[in-house]
This record gives sequence, structure tokens and C-alpha cells, in this order.
Amino acid sequence: MAAAVAVNFVYIAPIFLGLVIGLIELFFVHADESGMGWMSHGFHAIPTCIIFTFITMNVPWVVSILNISWLQGPIAVYGIPAFIGIIAAVKVKAAAAIAKGGTVGESLPHAIIIGLLIAAAPFVFGAVAPSLPALLQK
Repeated sequence: MAAAVAVNFVYIAPIFLGLVIGLIELFFVHADESGMGWMSHGFHAIPTCIIFTFITMNVPWVVSILNISWLQGPIAVYGIPAFIGIIAAVKVKAAAAIAKGGTVGESLPHAIIIGLLIAAAPFVFGAVAPSLPALLQK
């Protein structure tokens, strides 16, 4: 029988990392879509990156609350963030295409990079958390 591990809900770190990822998306948009303004895309890019990052970084907390046996282990740890990263990449690609009026939107590599950053956020945070100030560990 596995021992229960206390999992904390994180809220400051996902906001910070989501903001950084959102700014990276804005830089990609600026490179890919010269006619699209930073502000028009930023009104949804930054909040959605924060939301997706918030979801991936709190997967262990949600899984511990739900206590569903088949959702324990590698499925929750790796599968759910990867799935959310894929959703984020599709959203990035589709949102830029819709906002531009049906054109191709952001390049596929840029959309994949944003999805990978969102999926990797909990692992990056886990690696650097001990060296961060206490405020950013929440």
C-alpha cells in the first residue's frame, strides 16, 4: 500500500511561468504575423497561457483530491500535462489563424514550442523551486 503524499496547490508560480510563456508567444506572433498587433493577440495569449500553465502545474493536486486509482502514476504525472500541452499548441495555432482572418496563423514550430513549454512547466518548476524565493514556491 502506497503512503499518501501531501500535495500542495500552487498559485504564484503558475502565474509567473504562464506570464513568461505568454510573452514568448507574443514574440512568436510578432515574428510570424507582421500585421497582427501585440495588444490584440496579447489580450488572450497571456491569460490563456497562464490558465494552461495553472492546469499543468496543479495536476498532482487535482489527482490527489479526486483519488481515482487509474489516474495515479505516470498517466497523471506525464500524460495529463502532455495532453494539456497538445491542446495549448492547437489553441495557439487556431487562435492566430482566426484572429488573422483564416490564414495559416503562427508557424507550427512556434505553436509546438509553446505547447512544450506549458507541458514542461511543472517539471521545470520542480527542478528550480528549491533555488527560488519562498514567494515563488507557492
